[in-house]
Amino acid sequence: MNNKYMKTAALVAACASPLCAEENVAPESTSSIRLEPTLHLRAVHGTTTLSGEDAAFGGHDPFQDGFNLQGIEIGANLYAGEYLRGFATVNVFKHNGEDFDAEFEEGFLKLVNLPGNLELRAGRMLARFGDQNSRHLHAWDFVDANMTNVRYLGDDGFAFEGAEISWMPPTSWTDVLSVGFGSAVAHDHDHGHGEHEEDHDDDDHDDHEDEHGHDEEAEMARPERDIVTVRYQAQFGPDDFNRFQVGGSFLTGENGFGMTTDIYGADFTYTWRENGLESGGRQFRWRTEWIMRDVENDEGGFEDNGFNTSVMWEFVEGWEAGLRYGWVEGVDDPELAERHRISPSIGKYFDFGNDMKGHVRLQYNHDEIDGHGSEDSVWLQFGFDWGPGEIR
Repeated sequence: MNNKYMKTAALVAACASPLCAEENVAPESTSSIRLEPTLHLRAVHGTTTLSGEDAAFGGHDPFQDGFNLQGIEIGANLYAGEYLRGFATVNVFKHNGEDFDAEFEEGFLKLVNLPGNLELRAGRMLARFGDQNSRHLHAWDFVDANMTNVRYLGDDGFAFEGAEISWMPPTSWTDVLSVGFGSAVAHDHDHGHGEHEEDHDDDDHDDHEDEHGHDEEAEMARPERDIVTVRYQAQFGPDDFNRFQVGGSFLTGENGFGMTTDIYGADFTYTWRENGLESGGRQFRWRTEWIMRDVENDEGGFEDNGFNTSVMWEFVEGWEAGLRYGWVEGVDDPELAERHRISPSIGKYFDFGNDMKGHVRLQYNHDEIDGHGSEDSVWLQFGFDWGPGEIR
């Protein structure tokens, strides 16, 4: 494997849980075409005092008492010769009392080993913005999405259709600069959250708009067209046991008001591994991310921001405890409440061999929502993973 490919692999890890591979490796032979299937399952059983009308949820977050099938992610990596890579995945999900639904999350081709340390992706992609957005459900550290991602990047994260170019500068540390262009992916489903009746007479329709118009306005604040994304990410460390990652992100585009929304982000990750680059042993990870949004609308616009920070401690090999705190700022127009969440968790991970892994994770959420009060949720998640790491 050449050094340039190794540099990219180290930067764009698709999976962050203790027993997941960080990135798929290049094939030994570059003369043939190879497909590598991947399969991930996440299912949750639990209880919550929250409802879809009370507060926003991420598209794959559990949101109701009982069983929640967060997703069955069916994907594949493509290797074709020395220069062409690809990846595609579909997520199938279901909630109690509802039909199965599916969404095409990503599908792109990628040119690697280009002159000047360049790489090029084209297709449907999760934007390289911040820490969590470019990671699929199975690679999350917690049962649900970070609140900042849900509010500022959308219920399903921010995906766009277009092209992206990445450059790995000839620096003494490991870094990459990515710039993308395209249009945001429009999701035509709501994952069952906050469903409303379809048929209304004129008076009922007016009442419906009065009651839920702020929710629609919050959706319209997100960029939709003429998208530009920029991310710079660097990794460095004094030795094999300690690694630091820092990143800065920017996303801009025309929003639902026909004006501009700018989103800024900064993130930091510190990782300590007892065995360094070798497998096994204890490890500690601290992730922090801040996101700020500047929205133009018909009423003059608004700004808001939020952050989340979390620690993950694998205190015994295969056992991991986590703690996350998140905060998002309140905005009067549109009506977006200030919100705090604290989430302790504990998980047990299993390695069954032959690229098969699994985990069980117990998580508690305590939410404080301005003007609404306190809410509590308990989730027991079951996960299964099969296949190599994903091409990012």
